[in-house]
Amino acid sequence: VGYEVVVVDNFVNSVPPQNGSSLPPVLERVQQITGKTVHFHELTLTDREALRKVFKTYKIDAVIHFAALKAVGESVKRPLDYYYNNLTGTVTLLQVMDEIGMRRLVFSSSSTVYGSAKYFPTDEEHTTGAGVTNPYGRSKYVCEEIMKDVAKTSKVEAL
Repeated sequence: VGYEVVVVDNFVNSVPPQNGSSLPPVLERVQQITGKTVHFHELTLTDREALRKVFKTYKIDAVIHFAALKAVGESVKRPLDYYYNNLTGTVTLLQVMDEIGMRRLVFSSSSTVYGSAKYFPTDEEHTTGAGVTNPYGRSKYVCEEIMKDVAKTSKVEAL
């Protein structure tokens, strides 16, 4: 309650603004539903300078990180794109957060980090990283490991 929303997106997995609007359709709907202004910046997380500018423009209290490529089959065909976007984007985001002392992060992981399920439903008691079968899952697993390492040494907190 009372928070402003700032969104960054590069439209790899979403629909860009239409018909002269400055917002993508999904964010227009968010504004209609909530009655609140959504601040939007078109950029990719791998663009450190643009990301820094966003963090310097707004007082950011928390980050929700959904900016990953996410198609398992496509990741097998284009592994370097997945590793670059998912790993480099996450590292860049963490670096910028660390620079400004931003400490709250919610990360959108994936059940693919568990590899082949030992039982169903798959839950958080499964081991992560063992038997991961695709670049998408490996990239999400490595991001989780990076965040664990950063949380031990940095001001950035994992939530």
